[in-house]
Amino acid sequence: MKLPDTFLVKMKYLLGDAYPQFLQSYEQPRTAGVRANSLKIQPETLKEKLPYLQENVPWARDGFYYDEKNHRPAKHPCYYAGLYYVQEPSAMLPAEMLHAEKGQRVLDLCAAPGGKSVQIASQIGREGLLVVNDIHPQRARVLLKNMERYGVTQAVVCNDTPEKLAKVFGGFFDKILIDAPCSGEGMFRKDPVMANNWSEQEVRKYAGWQADILKAVPALLRPQGEIVYSTCTFSREENEEQIEQFLKQHSNFELVVKKRLWPHMVKGEGHFAAKLVNQELKSKANPRKDCPEHGSTHFSKTSRAAIEEFSMQVWGHVDKWRSFLPKDGQIVERSGHIVFEHRDLPTLRGLKVLRSGWLLGVIEKSRFRPSQAYALGLPKEAAAVAVQAYRLSTDNETALYEGIRYLRGETIQVEGVQWKKGWHLVCMDGYPLGWAKGAGSILKNEYPPGWRWEDRNEFEDR
Repeated sequence: MKLPDTFLVKMKYLLGDAYPQFLQSYEQPRTAGVRANSLKIQPETLKEKLPYLQENVPWARDGFYYDEKNHRPAKHPCYYAGLYYVQEPSAMLPAEMLHAEKGQRVLDLCAAPGGKSVQIASQIGREGLLVVNDIHPQRARVLLKNMERYGVTQAVVCNDTPEKLAKVFGGFFDKILIDAPCSGEGMFRKDPVMANNWSEQEVRKYAGWQADILKAVPALLRPQGEIVYSTCTFSREENEEQIEQFLKQHSNFELVVKKRLWPHMVKGEGHFAAKLVNQELKSKANPRKDCPEHGSTHFSKTSRAAIEEFSMQVWGHVDKWRSFLPKDGQIVERSGHIVFEHRDLPTLRGLKVLRSGWLLGVIEKSRFRPSQAYALGLPKEAAAVAVQAYRLSTDNETALYEGIRYLRGETIQVEGVQWKKGWHLVCMDGYPLGWAKGAGSILKNEYPPGWRWEDRNEFEDR
């Protein structure tokens, strides 16, 4: 591939004797990775399901390499169940370095498309609170879909500026990830178009944006909190110089660790990440915590009755649906939308919010329609005890094909089977996939059009 001459001069100066090995790496095939979504499945169990997964990614506990020439993990029903995320191996570093803990409040500031957000969600568990944000509306919508697909029940999805977030979440977060927009030098092998568009002017443009983003970060972090700043580029202007400038401006921060992944030294495209800690002992901000009482519910009697009817259909008990909710939060109704929100969530007034929590469903004509996000956020236990469920398996060729038909949006019809009226939970290998409605001899497919299996032949012909 043709690399920009000015870029090569810069890299030769930066790498010195290692430059020839760096240049040679572009003649090698790129590496590909898959990361287990431990909100749903453990890495060792995933490897049993996908035996072509190779060795672990050294810097990611849940990550594996695979041969992308011979395998397509995104064309598998378990991918649609949100069991794993297809991700470039180097990109697994920043969230792993952040190392969020159970129950913490975490912000992913430049989060789209959401791979690192899913990784963070698995670290904090269903007890924590994850705020994910992207300033671009279209990218924010992609981010929301990935939060829903991977069963992230504790996420708030925003589409706003860091400054606006700081007004609501001042001194709020334990940890913050800033995977900053960058010139993408580490993506040249993956996307040659980026190499064609590269220029020193682009580097300077991104460096300016990165500095602006970092200015708002200290106001969002609590005392003793930590941030990880990362990019998928090599230039010092976007990496070390950003950290140096930040530390000069904020003497209360200390650099804990800094790491570069180079394509000629590891199996990955390249990444930069630096972790800093706020040494302040006392916050200058007053976090707003005006969330209603923990465990409270705020919806009408009509809505409650509709949800209980749905619960009776799927689980055989009017209150069973409550047992699958996270412990720390409240249920609210917003314009007919039934949402579970984390108990620590402040009032979000003034922010552009795509989702304030886990969307369970909507009330339509006094009936409850469960959401796709609700199905994919349910634990495996919910599928196991459902009394109305269509259970499929990847171990059975016929059932596997039926699962693919369901993901395509086709009507389900099984010879000799009469489906009870009401909602049915569709599952693959015990993991929820989505919803369907019983109607006698057929099961009406309720899988959302925007989520459907796109290529009808690739999986079968593989």
